[in-house]
Amino acid sequence: MRYIDDRSLIKRNKKGEITNYQGIVLDITERKLAEEHIKGQNQVLEKLASGAPLNEVLLLLARNVEKIRSGSTCSVMLPDREKKHLFYCVAPELPEFYRQKTDRLEIGFGMTSVGTAAYLGKRITADNLIENPYWTEYREVAARAGLKACWSEPIISSSGELLGVFSMYYGEVRKPEEEDLDFMKTSAQLAAIAVEHKLAEETLRESENKFRTIFNNINDQLYIREPEGKSYLDVNQAVVNRLGYSKEEILKMEAEEIIPSEYWDSVRENLKKIQSEGSRIYEAGAICKDGTVVPLEVSARIIDYDGKKTILSVARDITERKKAEAAQVLNAARLEALVKLNQMTGASLKEITDFAREEAVRLTGSKLGYLAFMDAYETALIMHSWSKSAMKECSIEDKRFIYPIKTTGLWGEAVRQRKPIITNDYTTPSFLKKGYPKDHVHLTRHLNVPVFDGERIVAVAGVGNKDEDYDESDVRQLTLLMQGMWQLIQRKQLEDALETYSEDLSKASDELRSLNRIKAEFMTENLPQTKLDYSEIIDFETWEAIEDQQQKAIDSVINNSDRLRHMVDSLLYLSQEQAGKIEYSFGEVEIKKILSDAYLNLILLIDEKELEMEKDLPASLPPISGDKQKLTELFTTLISNAIKFTPHGETLEVKAEEEKQSIHITVKDSGTGIQKRLIPHLFNRIYQVEDSLSRRYQGLEFGLYICKNIISAHNGEIWVESEEGSGTTMHVRLPKRKPEPEKEA
Repeated sequence: MRYIDDRSLIKRNKKGEITNYQGIVLDITERKLAEEHIKGQNQVLEKLASGAPLNEVLLLLARNVEKIRSGSTCSVMLPDREKKHLFYCVAPELPEFYRQKTDRLEIGFGMTSVGTAAYLGKRITADNLIENPYWTEYREVAARAGLKACWSEPIISSSGELLGVFSMYYGEVRKPEEEDLDFMKTSAQLAAIAVEHKLAEETLRESENKFRTIFNNINDQLYIREPEGKSYLDVNQAVVNRLGYSKEEILKMEAEEIIPSEYWDSVRENLKKIQSEGSRIYEAGAICKDGTVVPLEVSARIIDYDGKKTILSVARDITERKKAEAAQVLNAARLEALVKLNQMTGASLKEITDFAREEAVRLTGSKLGYLAFMDAYETALIMHSWSKSAMKECSIEDKRFIYPIKTTGLWGEAVRQRKPIITNDYTTPSFLKKGYPKDHVHLTRHLNVPVFDGERIVAVAGVGNKDEDYDESDVRQLTLLMQGMWQLIQRKQLEDALETYSEDLSKASDELRSLNRIKAEFMTENLPQTKLDYSEIIDFETWEAIEDQQQKAIDSVINNSDRLRHMVDSLLYLSQEQAGKIEYSFGEVEIKKILSDAYLNLILLIDEKELEMEKDLPASLPPISGDKQKLTELFTTLISNAIKFTPHGETLEVKAEEEKQSIHITVKDSGTGIQKRLIPHLFNRIYQVEDSLSRRYQGLEFGLYICKNIISAHNGEIWVESEEGSGTTMHVRLPKRKPEPEKEA
């Protein structure tokens, strides 16, 4: 089944009668599949947030992966307490006999891809289980189960501990592509969130059980006071040790000097209820000598003490429990934020960036945050926005908006080192710090992370002044949030461009129809039935002006149609890429036939510009291993770009030559060339050049990124040589097909 988007325009005559329909039908199947991928991730996060058991959450994750990655069979294995063996949590499609044989798999080097990944803490891919040495012991049972490839990704906690292994099996010998590896990594990270969330819940429950056991058997902090008394009659050594006062100091103090003011009303009310009910359990706190506050759970009851009616309060320090509760609340809030972000498909760019920035501040417990985007050359950070809290604190009148990477201090380290940078003591002297101006927000702690698009850094997000140290959990949260933001921005940019190009095409079409109508009406109303010389009715220059304007309108329609096609192709490719649906079918292909097919695809454009085509394609070129369709698309794009920039009537060259290990193909135009500073960025996913150059290079911004991906999938190389005034040469190098080993007689 395919999904389509049908946009039609009804054409009527002067009487209002429908004469015909005009429209465009777009195949949006890949976009729908990408939406299913995002929907599946949201379902996993929502199920986790709802409190569902871990096996249900991971089963949903595995089912979604198997649905999206056709032909895959997924499993999630978790370690035992000793971290010596792995057992199955979910493996819905693996045969029962295989699971029984491989359950409680030893964590160790060479114990299948799964056990080895757990042992090394890194991804292990076995393309062929029959030949892979890690599968020697389990090769037979794998073959019986019809499993021929296994890729395993360790599930790692925010503190770097092993939580499990996410694996994808295939019933065919298969080597993972870059998209497969990214998909596995994302799935393992989602599994890590689920497992870590459930471990936090278990930790909280264990903490509660431990507390009850200790409370029922051991007296922690003991406070004794009269019901109406203002001071304590006695305390035990645990109180002295925890609060830091001497016992004499405590007994001379009034109770409310130790109890924080926010608890006064609650404690007074509970003391009254204890006298009427006999006992009470409530939460309070105690102020230490150093000013810190200890949260306490108090179990109080009436007792006789030295012949007096007193209240005995047994208080336990619940600092760790409060931390666990806060961590659980924070994890739930982080999951909710990711779900909300994924649902902001219809929001504006400002709404998306504002939401991501403010959530980054809130979910890391920070006091301030900022978001900056990189320029196209990765030489400067362009400040996009500060958090609302930072803007309130900062009183600098002339705020900087551009920060050159070379001269920027710690804020630029995330770009220079291309990794997250944590600075938990910002006051410590460092040669990397450049200082900040007077009235700038004072920093105590700082964390910033680079946001990647492939290998390119596109943005930097930072937060600061958390009360506690930043850790890897903060890094992961900030990274996931900002990567989600960037994916939405990319889609938004392409969709906005698609809408703009559609509007331009509609306007150009309207203009052409208007000119045709004016011309037709003039001919009908003004020309008599007898044959006349047009020059007797309209002068030649006026007629030429109408013809020229009409031709311009036709060119505009063609140009905008081409732009619209490029944007539709780009949007579909982005959807396929994000969903991990870019697939290749490799076989033996002749590069000469590929280039000939690409040439035939563009023959009309070549003839229209009257270009001279020079081809040097030796008949002796050896075959290569490749995807025929993808390679044809690649060279069609490269030759199309060359046609676009080659002046009318000039020469276009396509050559191929055999090298030692590869075939080297060049496509050369005789245009004006490309500025050197633009060349390094031509293969980026989205690259917006300056307005003065945008028309000249329109269409290159995504096409060459797709070309690079195709070449990478073929283990080849692609690069550009160009000088202004001397044309441009695109180079492609593809490895020759390796000869199959001869069979022994």
